[in-house]
Amino acid sequence: MTLIGIDYGRKRTGMAVYLSGIVLPLDPVLGSRELILKRLSELQERYEAIELVLGLPLTALGKHTELSREVESFAAILDENGYTVHFERETGSSKEAARLVGRKDRKGRADSVAACEILKRYLGIL
Repeated sequence: MTLIGIDYGRKRTGMAVYLSGIVLPLDPVLGSRELILKRLSELQERYEAIELVLGLPLTALGKHTELSREVESFAAILDENGYTVHFERETGSSKEAARLVGRKDRKGRADSVAACEILKRYLGIL
């Protein structure tokens, strides 16, 4: 079973994969939900059996936000498309990713590094 981590964003969605005990960033998806679904279809073909771990952006007090409701709405679409979806609280994952990536590469890689952080939390690696 291959896990795909997703740091959902309105403009850019970071993705990561867990393979053979290693979490690796994938290229982020720029744009719409349709493009994310297309990428997931490609990943499904490549890795055969995949499950998804979506970062859920809650407040520090654990309350839902406008973006967390969007993530849950997108999760329902993923479920309708036959994907198994898990949630992992993503509080601080983007800040940690920005710290790890550095200022120069933030826009290009930070979202996928955040997806790595989400997967690591889900797996209990952090």
